[in-house]
Order: sequence, then structure tokens, then C-alpha cells
Amino acid sequence: MIKPTVQQLHEFLLCVDTMFPVPLSHKQNLSAFSEKLCEKATLCVKWQNDKIVGMVAGYTDNVENCLGYISVVAVLPGLQGKGLGRKLVSEFLTISRNKGLAGVHLYTVADNEPAVKLYHSLGFTDFKVTDEPRPDDVHLVCYFNKEGDRR
Repeated sequence: MIKPTVQQLHEFLLCVDTMFPVPLSHKQNLSAFSEKLCEKATLCVKWQNDKIVGMVAGYTDNVENCLGYISVVAVLPGLQGKGLGRKLVSEFLTISRNKGLAGVHLYTVADNEPAVKLYHSLGFTDFKVTDEPRPDDVHLVCYFNKEGDRR
């Protein structure tokens, strides 16, 4: 597995920035976020011609409640709908399970139906967050049972 550089992460984030209901750049500085991901995140990346074309980025170390956290799921538009997002999220879940985590948490905008459908099909269930600052978001958790299967 090739680890992306800060520059490669930054270039990819710039490409996918406006695909999110709230662009990533409206929430954080993409240069600083790229550095944070490179230093601290667990990255599942699909490459094509030395460029990132799909990525799941999240955290599997120093986590709260023994839950990993996915912060970014993105696939370039020309490659969407071909199962790449599913494969990358599944890879992240496997890494999290192998690290002994209890599960993985993520959130998305509730009306992002394709994403919500994908996450539910991978075993994520709705999770209620009290005092949610963004009422349009839906939180989802995929818990691992003792045998390591997702449910």
C-alpha cells in the first residue's frame, strides 16, 4: 500500500471539495487538513496513474469509546457508482476490526441518499447524537460483534 504525500492528498481534496453538501474547505483549511490526514489518519486509497481517484480517510488510533471514525469518503465523479466507495469503506472497516475497535462512526447529510444506502448496506445503523449542531446530518455506526463480523 502506497502512502500518499501531503501534496497528493491536497490535490485530491481540491478535486472533491465541492462534491460535499458543505464543501470541506468551508469547514477547514485544506492544506492543514491534508497534513493532518498524512500524519494521523488511516487512509484507504485507490490510485490511477499516480493520482488518488478514491479515498476513505479516518482515525483508528487514540479514538473515543473504542470507535474508529471516518471523516472523508470521496471518489472522483467519473468513477462513482462502480463500487469503489464500497470497497474503500469495507477496507477501512477491516482495518478497524483488525485493530480491535468496537466499531466505526461516521456522519453524512441525511438527504445524501446514495451514501446513506451504501452505509446501511455495509452494516451501519443510525445513531442518535444529542445536541447535534447540524440537524441535517445523520450519524451512523457500524459495530463489530465478537466474531469480527459487521452487524
